[in-house]
Amino acid sequence: IDTGVDLDHPDLVDNIASGGYDYVDNDSDANPSGPGTYMSHGTHVAGIIAGMKNDTGMHGVAYNAKILALRAGNSAGSLSSSHIASSIDRSISQGAKVINASFGGSGFSSTTASKWLAAHNNDIVSVHAAGNDGDANPDFDAILPNEVGYTALKDTLIAVVATDSNNTIASYSDRCGVAKNWCMAAPGSSIYSTVDTTDNTDADSDGYDTLSGTSMAAPHVSGAVAVLRSKWPSKTASQTVSILYDTATDLGDAGIDVIYGRGLLNLDNAVYAQGALTLRTSSGGSHYLNDSNLSTSSVLGNALSQSVETAVYDKYKRDYYFNLNNAITMLGSGDTLKELTFNDSDIEINLEPGVKLFSEINKGSVQIQNSYQDMNVSFSLNQNPAKVFAFNNKMHVAGLSDAYSLYSDLHLSKIKNAKVTNISSNGNTKTSLGVVSGYTDVNSTHAVHGINASMFTNLTKNLSLTAQMSSLIEDETFLSNYFSGAYQTGAAKTNSVNLIAKSAINKQLNFTAQYTKGITHVRTLDNSVISDFSGINSESYSMSLMGNDVYAKGDTLFTTFKQPMKVTNGNMTLTTANGLNLDD
Repeated sequence: IDTGVDLDHPDLVDNIASGGYDYVDNDSDANPSGPGTYMSHGTHVAGIIAGMKNDTGMHGVAYNAKILALRAGNSAGSLSSSHIASSIDRSISQGAKVINASFGGSGFSSTTASKWLAAHNNDIVSVHAAGNDGDANPDFDAILPNEVGYTALKDTLIAVVATDSNNTIASYSDRCGVAKNWCMAAPGSSIYSTVDTTDNTDADSDGYDTLSGTSMAAPHVSGAVAVLRSKWPSKTASQTVSILYDTATDLGDAGIDVIYGRGLLNLDNAVYAQGALTLRTSSGGSHYLNDSNLSTSSVLGNALSQSVETAVYDKYKRDYYFNLNNAITMLGSGDTLKELTFNDSDIEINLEPGVKLFSEINKGSVQIQNSYQDMNVSFSLNQNPAKVFAFNNKMHVAGLSDAYSLYSDLHLSKIKNAKVTNISSNGNTKTSLGVVSGYTDVNSTHAVHGINASMFTNLTKNLSLTAQMSSLIEDETFLSNYFSGAYQTGAAKTNSVNLIAKSAINKQLNFTAQYTKGITHVRTLDNSVISDFSGINSESYSMSLMGNDVYAKGDTLFTTFKQPMKVTNGNMTLTTANGLNLDD
């Protein structure tokens, strides 16, 4: 609402909304009319708010916003209360989100006051220039919330004082004074913006000029309101105003003061996420983003590597977008050099008749096995459970770690700090049944337990087969992957089968093949963005050739082709809120 806007200005023409009006001349042409000191006042204000970003001249704060041009004053700078009132009515009917009022009066006007209250009731922010007399208090209607019956306006009406290039109150600017609680500062000195291209006071005749005043400060705030309300249209007028106040840069005395009020407009801070970010679930729950992570094991591989953006919310419940890849933490897979130089040592000691001790010295593992007739009962701690359940057959290369063992990539082998109780039978065909408990992580945080049945048989003189069937339940993880916070999953059950075939080619060469296959079912939680887990299939396989005394007595030649355990297929649905309808 001003003295008119040059509707054809090259920096404004595409940002002019339909529906404008000239209440001075009573027609639909809101261009300024006739020369005068204030002919370009409205055009200059409009450019600060929404001048186009087109590499010409300058651009406004909200350069994609639309200006509803309402001419309520003439080129001499005189505005009537009735024209202002009519302009406010039209702003309401046209759906305006913010009204800029770079004008003021010397006293209370019930005509305009009731209209500003109507704008408030229609969820419109009104921004008022404080005045240019250097007074302790702003002009009317910037101090309207101080009047009885109009106090509600303090939530949506902003009085604006002007600062200079040093972020100090301009000498000409009125101060916030009694309006300090609904007042803030913005740049108002030597502001370059658009002017009417037919204005003969434009010295360069280029359609741009530099002006100063609280009239130039107010549109900076109006533009900021437009930016926030266009980016987050669900935020109300009062919520938008609160965000501007909360994110302003404090000037003068600490806190709210009579000079700068709430502080200096800081749009960069206002659009930046405030407070701790949260993820929202479709059920209405929320989780802090910092507590929501996807700790993935090598089994999952790059299954989650696709770029997925999910909405996160700041303390004002404004949506921002976060790439899911940033929440993924790959669990360490070990040091390859250490694996290659690992010098493990298996020992087997007969403690007494029928009692054996098995241990891997460098791991601090131990297994006690008691034999009675054709049965064995064993208890182990920190032994690879897959190996225990496979009758302690040694199927790895001496001097190399279990990473090169046939037991290294089984579902059972992922269990850390394992405790195993196993009962097995002896003979040409061996069977075993056992239980295991432990953790999926080295810190013993996430528990896992299960049961296993194994069988070993010599099919021929030179061919043996080991078969293992296991069922594992992970309390908070699946396949050693831990999803926390908003991504948290429930218990997971994995049923798997592992087959090992060993064939003696001759006295020196042995060929061994291994294959394991598993299917995992994951329980989802109501207060999680993860839902609808299908069965997750995983597998590993290897083929190995081992030769002894090939080149010299006591040497070992070992070659292998191996596919480590990995997920082969499965589906997971990620459902997040992309908007909020919660009461603030």
